[in-house]
Amino acid sequence: MKLYVLFGLLFMSFQSDAQNAVKIAFQPKFKGENLALNKVYYFKNDTLNISNFKCYISNLTYYKNDSIVHASVKKAHLIDAKDSSTFVISENVFFKYDEIRFNIGVDSLTNVSGIFEGDLDPANGMYWTWQSGYINFKLEGTSSLSPARKNKFYWHIGGYSPPFNTLRQVALKANGKVSIQLEKLFEEIEILEDYQVMSPNDDAVQIADKLVFLFNTTH
Repeated sequence: MKLYVLFGLLFMSFQSDAQNAVKIAFQPKFKGENLALNKVYYFKNDTLNISNFKCYISNLTYYKNDSIVHASVKKAHLIDAKDSSTFVISENVFFKYDEIRFNIGVDSLTNVSGIFEGDLDPANGMYWTWQSGYINFKLEGTSSLSPARKNKFYWHIGGYSPPFNTLRQVALKANGKVSIQLEKLFEEIEILEDYQVMSPNDDAVQIADKLVFLFNTTH
């Protein structure tokens, strides 16, 4: 009888942990609203339409009082604005934390370890070649300021080896919700000049430096 009671208590504890599992929700936004693809946005002196947004969140680690309490089992998680189910990272266990740290992009070790499946599958459109590696952050659309054909812009930010390493780390006091405020990029980048960044180069590095400031804890 005692064995059954013990088993029951362990099962209830497991259920409780599963129900209260830690989850982090990343929400792409534009001007305070949830991002809507293919919607016309009027921003400053520009007319924008975002057709594609993807980015990698990797090496997600949880801290309590500046000490690690959990490291996400999943190495890299692809956020895709076309699929809202990709916005949430679930750890399937319960623990207390007050800070998260993660990378925007895919680290050099993963880049040189070969082709992967799942979120890292090249079929997801986030991989160049074995020489250039993964695209860390992708944003595409149209802008009235872009001199390109049909006013298109392409920001494919990647590169894992010096001098074009574009991996960046973010640290946030977290409560389970993180907003990705994409309009901040358009405040910092002169789209008239940098309307097409599609390989590891100086422009990619400069844009990568700005990506850190897109991520903020929301309430």
